[in-house]
Amino acid sequence: MFGFIVKTWNPVTGCLHDCYNGKCWASLICNRFKKKWGYDFSPRFHFERLNEKFKPNTLVFTVSMGDLFGWWVKPEWIEKILNKIKENPKTTFFLETKNPPRYWHFSIPKNTIKSTTIETNRNYKVSKAPSPLERYKAFKYLDGVKHVSIEPIMDFDHDVLLKWISEIEPWKVSIGYDNYNAKLPEPSIAKTKALIKDLKAIGIQVEIKNQFLKEVE
Repeated sequence: MFGFIVKTWNPVTGCLHDCYNGKCWASLICNRFKKKWGYDFSPRFHFERLNEKFKPNTLVFTVSMGDLFGWWVKPEWIEKILNKIKENPKTTFFLETKNPPRYWHFSIPKNTIKSTTIETNRNYKVSKAPSPLERYKAFKYLDGVKHVSIEPIMDFDHDVLLKWISEIEPWKVSIGYDNYNAKLPEPSIAKTKALIKDLKAIGIQVEIKNQFLKEVE
């Protein structure tokens, strides 16, 4: 979870990207509590959650337990959620996806922060989501406020990833290592710290997710 999030809202749950050798944090949590909650990580729409009330001046992570813009999500589900967002113009809604090309298929309200995950510039094929290159190309030309999640970070080419992020021009970047022993190809801590330093040098806010990286702040 991102440190700046105040509230979560999950009218859609579940995901078919199958990321990180089955070690996606959302799938682990959802499957752990499936008996208590009454559902697993299979995609579903919780229609009753469209009745949620929102406070003004609040940042709401919309679909933190899934991917709202995944290829499997019905367009009418997405439209219902976007309409609810439009009905609450004084609340800001945080949207996160690993399928940013689909942002272009909808009219996204202005009271949103659009986010995507770009864990690396390399294609390690650790999920069924579009490759990092595809995400970058689809995301960089979107307007509005944007955020990039570099978590779980995987080994990268410094100059390439720095260029991608600078061209996207995000409001903020969140960087963190894997916490679920997914055995990913990770960069050295020194390499990640160098990326953080250079992102800050070009004026990008960085949220650091791991305590052992905090000394860069």
